[in-house]
Amino acid sequence: THINNENAITWVNSSIATDEEQEGQRTLLLCAISDASNTDDIVNAVSTVVECDAEVWATAPARLPLRPMDGYDRYIKYSSNNNETTETLQESWAKQTMKEHGLFFQNALMDKSTVEELREEIMTEIELTEHLIRLHHPEINIGTDFISFKEIGSRGNERFDLLLQQPSCSKVRDIIESRVVQRILPVVESILKSNEVDFDLSVVYSKPGAPDQGWHADGDHQKGAQDIRWNNSMDGWKNHLADAYALCVFIPLIDLDDETGYTQFWPASHQSRGLAGFGPVAQITESVWNGKCSAGDAIWYDYRTMHRGMQNCSSSKKLRPVLQILFKRKWYSETRNYGTVGITDVKRDTSSECRQTATGAA
Repeated sequence: THINNENAITWVNSSIATDEEQEGQRTLLLCAISDASNTDDIVNAVSTVVECDAEVWATAPARLPLRPMDGYDRYIKYSSNNNETTETLQESWAKQTMKEHGLFFQNALMDKSTVEELREEIMTEIELTEHLIRLHHPEINIGTDFISFKEIGSRGNERFDLLLQQPSCSKVRDIIESRVVQRILPVVESILKSNEVDFDLSVVYSKPGAPDQGWHADGDHQKGAQDIRWNNSMDGWKNHLADAYALCVFIPLIDLDDETGYTQFWPASHQSRGLAGFGPVAQITESVWNGKCSAGDAIWYDYRTMHRGMQNCSSSKKLRPVLQILFKRKWYSETRNYGTVGITDVKRDTSSECRQTATGAA
């Protein structure tokens, strides 16, 4: 902590980013907390400490996570060459990495043959579901209208979230449960600190023409749950963050690149509810991690971690299907992404009721 003109500046972390206003030069970023009453006092205090001109890029009611100087990969990419035992990894790596960064990457969780088998089954389910919507609700424009059925939700913009709970998906669920869930459940239970965990299975997919999403978190910080915060003792930043109540495992069924699009994350953004609405700061400070990966890889993330889907600009009309396994403590139920009415439950002449439900859910 540095005191300048009675204004306390406490340094938290630092990084480097490109300053577009300075012809693309690289600039040092410093994140600090301060009790100064206005930004001018903060700028003056910082300029004194670093002995050069400074400007404020962003202020927020929470610590702004920055990219480490040496990047994210060494911290969030799991290495199967690690000599530790599986039990030790649950505690010392997966659990700690999720706590600190809100996500981690695991290479080749699913083998190629399983990916191909699932992709064929899931593409068939997508075609069937969209056929049923056209049949029972011809007034809905798939891809542009809001959709909120028990089986599928969409906020438009060619993005969809299809639950794989229907009887026609029994083969998909059996494959996932036997080849994936049973293998990783001990790690999941360790992260969620519970042996009473269940899961929802869905596929999130975007079609060519889908634009960049806005920044968001899939789940809220629970009422009364603590965020990371400053400890006035000599301990400095002390992690009082409430444990995760849910986590997602993303498994792409095709390779994800700049053309197909991918999911962009803001690591460590799960640590404070005060970061809601500050996603663009992650972009200007270059604090994002791009989830470009191969089919069958896995990205695990805390349900509170901020992220956004990137555009699908595939010229080959390639749909981007990503399998999503939502693990959660049994008391938690996901209700925001789907409606309460089934696709075939409502007759055509009353389907306007379902469209109203979709608008409310969005």
